Amino acid sequence: MNEDIKYIDIKSEIPLMGVDFLGVIDRGTNIIEVKPLTLCNLRCKYCFVSSGDYKTNFIVNSHSLVEKVKEIAKIKGNYDLEIHLAPYGEMLLYKELFKLLNNLSEIEGVSTISMQSNGLLLSKNIIEKLKKNHLTRINISLNSLKEATDCYLCDCAHYDVNKLLRNIYTLLDCNIQVLLAPVWFPGENKKDIEEIIELVLKLRGVGYSKQQIQIGIQKYLIYKTGRTLKKIKPKSWDYFYLQLSKLEKKYSIKLKLGPRDFGIHKRTHVSTMDLKKDDLLKIKIVSRGRWMNECIGKINDTLGIKILLKKPIVFSEQLIGKVIVAKIIKANYRDNILTAIFPYK
Repeated sequence: MNEDIKYIDIKSEIPLMGVDFLGVIDRGTNIIEVKPLTLCNLRCKYCFVSSGDYKTNFIVNSHSLVEKVKEIAKIKGNYDLEIHLAPYGEMLLYKELFKLLNNLSEIEGVSTISMQSNGLLLSKNIIEKLKKNHLTRINISLNSLKEATDCYLCDCAHYDVNKLLRNIYTLLDCNIQVLLAPVWFPGENKKDIEEIIELVLKLRGVGYSKQQIQIGIQKYLIYKTGRTLKKIKPKSWDYFYLQLSKLEKKYSIKLKLGPRDFGIHKRTHVSTMDLKKDDLLKIKIVSRGRWMNECIGKINDTLGIKILLKKPIVFSEQLIGKVIVAKIIKANYRDNILTAIFPYK
């Protein structure tokens, strides 16, 4: 892991909304998504954000995150809220995790706290602390029950599947819900997917409920920002859902999950500036980004923006504090994520 780490706290100039890889994201539902860090213990070959390769990593102070979540919760309404910890990295590497969980659970209206993890850093002690600090559900990215396959996909020398399975039982016994979230790689792990389905059915067969143990199969997607498995080509969504339908029929299990399965519903959207693609905007540069061709800009105290630097420009500390004019290339108000490019000509 890269040791070049930038710490963000309440005194930092970096706003906690608007940037995709840190802070808080609002997608216009009752779920508030929180991204506390970018560190990862793996370098998966299929990672859509290339976690583990960053030139600079970011860690956000838990107090700052909690205060921002409180602001958003008031706007959305303090009832039936879920906080989802979904970093561009591994959540269990966050040193303030238990403090963050506990403080989030005390916010009025928060009924569910969930988190994403590869699960490899779990232990009985950690699981007991997760329970004590009110974690509701953990989504584990398990792609195979075979160590060799997992090692290949996650680009690691050792992947202790048996330990992870023991910890899944411990999570369930501690009343922490588990969602296994394998990625389906066409031609690579179809049999592995079926074995994970069989595991879920086995667990339900010994007394764990459908809510306690779930499976959410993910489609393999390719992103410009991510790593790719060169020999695997993504299939269409129609093909993916057809395969899920076949497996649903074969195993008598629901695999096509949607918002209703997780209690997700529309809720007041946190308003932002009326920015559109191709708008020109004055932005103050306040930080380097994850890569040399990336930095973070400040639009106002609430809203930040990721800025891509066009070649041959790369980030240098001399850019900090400068006000530039950049062009908006992404203004997605479904999730309040903004991206600009500089220079724009």
